[in-house]
Amino acid sequence: MSTITVLGQPAVSTRQVPGFIRGCWNALQERRKRAKIRAALYGLSGRDLQDIGIAHGEIEYVASNPDIDPRGI
Repeated sequence: MSTITVLGQPAVSTRQVPGFIRGCWNALQERRKRAKIRAALYGLSGRDLQDIGIAHGEIEYVASNPDIDPRGI
């Protein structure tokens, strides 16, 4: 295992770097997915939102919490 040293002390294992980059990539993909959901919901009329059980004021909550079922709100 190779490490990067700073002032004689190991700072970061090079094995951790790919995991960190993968985590950042996954977070970016999640953010993009939520942005698409948010844009799609804001594009709906009030009647369409009512049909799926979401009020206009709940769009941010629904987009920020993808694990919830909007019908349970």
